[in-house]
Amino acid sequence: VAELGRSMENKQMKKAKGFLRVVGIVSIVLASLGLWYNSGSLFVDFSDFVQEQNIPHFYPAFYTMSAICILCYVLLLFCGIQFVRLRTSMMRLFVGVLIFEVIYFFSIGTMWLIPKIRMSVAAAMGIANGGLMFQAFILFPLWAPFLAGWAVRRISQSKEPSNKALQRTGTAGAVP
Repeated sequence: VAELGRSMENKQMKKAKGFLRVVGIVSIVLASLGLWYNSGSLFVDFSDFVQEQNIPHFYPAFYTMSAICILCYVLLLFCGIQFVRLRTSMMRLFVGVLIFEVIYFFSIGTMWLIPKIRMSVAAAMGIANGGLMFQAFILFPLWAPFLAGWAVRRISQSKEPSNKALQRTGTAGAVP
């Protein structure tokens, strides 16, 4: 029976490591795509568009949003690399980045309520935040934190000595 239990634990551990690596690889791919998109858009000349549309606040909005997105992609890339290496310590940062991205994306819409900058923000949002769409297409912020969280819990549980093993040795509940 103990052998069967260890076999099940090993299967769970393999699954957890596999899922954490999948989240890590997907994070790396999405972050790389976002960085590629944003770095490409930073070198486009929008001056004719800005003049034609009369959106004088476009550049400050565009560069601010681009900087925020690039920071998120770099952090996502870092977390992804750590997950592929099976390092679980970046879980809180990973979840925090994804929560921030979702709040950030939806909160920009409130800036459309300011008449003076409405059109500039709308135009900048469409261009600067395009890299986030790679995550949105696969609903990454909805499933990745839960899958990574499950994997991290399983991996962390395997690192802790189980109560059953401690009870067998007679050290469970013993005070040193």
